Amino acid sequence: MFARLLFLSLSIATVAAELYRYDNYTLYRIVPRDENELTVLRDIHRSSHAYEFWKEPSRVDEFTSLVSPSELRSDLEDVFMRNDIDYEISIANIQNVIDEQMESRTKRNADRNFRWDNYQTLEQIYDWFDTLAQEHSSLVSVIVAGQSHEGRDIKGIKISRGGGRKAFVLEGGMAGADWISPVVLTYAADQLIRGDDDEARQAVNDYDWYIFPVTNPDGYEYSHNVVRGWVKNRRQVSNTAVGVDLTKNWNSHWGISGGSFNPAFVNFVGIGPFSEPETRSFSAYIDSISSDLVGYLSFRSFGQRLLIPFAHTADHMYNYQEMVTIGRRAMGSLSVRFGTQYLVGTSSAVHDGATGAAADWVKHRYNLPVVATFQLRDTGTWGYFLPVAQVRPSCEETFDALMAIIREAKFINVL
Repeated sequence: MFARLLFLSLSIATVAAELYRYDNYTLYRIVPRDENELTVLRDIHRSSHAYEFWKEPSRVDEFTSLVSPSELRSDLEDVFMRNDIDYEISIANIQNVIDEQMESRTKRNADRNFRWDNYQTLEQIYDWFDTLAQEHSSLVSVIVAGQSHEGRDIKGIKISRGGGRKAFVLEGGMAGADWISPVVLTYAADQLIRGDDDEARQAVNDYDWYIFPVTNPDGYEYSHNVVRGWVKNRRQVSNTAVGVDLTKNWNSHWGISGGSFNPAFVNFVGIGPFSEPETRSFSAYIDSISSDLVGYLSFRSFGQRLLIPFAHTADHMYNYQEMVTIGRRAMGSLSVRFGTQYLVGTSSAVHDGATGAAADWVKHRYNLPVVATFQLRDTGTWGYFLPVAQVRPSCEETFDALMAIIREAKFINVL
């Protein structure tokens, strides 16, 4: 357990000299075939936080993603074998993948150009926003939705050709280890501002765009510089634990399912809805612009799902049928470039059923016509460690889907 104890000590440190190493840590992907297998996985999840569940067991035939330290691998695999549970070792040694990403980041840092074939740091994103606002001052302005626990700005941009337009909010980076959604959103911003696609130009003529690639800046920085797999924010919540899973801290059936009340767990939901400065300030910002909004799209890693509100029920509420129609058509457009397949539906039907999500809160509070959550690539093979080679394709296919959502929503008179 020494490696695990070291990990926990790092998690409460405020300063660290070097990136934590995941030598021989293993990423598993398991799909329970029946209720017995699901119960075993849930028992593992509840009985010990020695394993990091990036996607907790939720239902039969839905994948679970977990990370095991090297010294616990044999125990875990013994449990699988005793219960006849099939499992896939997605990454045998996570450190090898991190080393490749760090090498790629070193090359990226040597290239001063802002690119979408690699991951991006918080500093690079924020500096690029400042540059955009200077170079396109009639169209782009820098906006700040609040501050994180450690005092970092939750910084975004507003793309607007003038007043009087309805607006979309695009947000991502709410889990620190999620490096793909910030790149996807900066790519979307670039296409809306500088792209030559007719649909993108029309989208800017028709709507204002509020884009926030990183809504958990402390966790994102910590993931880049200390613990690559860090998910939560960085507020100390007990003597031995740091952080809350911000993706589950919103006031929409908070704590009902898909999260933990144990501060040591990666999916700790907090002591109450909006317990964290990031979710409080960002929700207040959304409230301040809510009268102008027609759409809210949240972007996450990972799962290849388009989630329609709400997670707490299988009932189809508000304009669910319209959104499923829009979503399925848009995911068809997404699949054209690279064949990537998404499922569309409520979280309880097609994903993990985790409540307390931002999109669910927005839908319930404002009932905007277009609200959904993208769970981006992939389906658990790489999880948060999506290879750099998949970054640009993820950006391109997701932007195709974004334009398709607008197109299809107009076609059926939702927008």
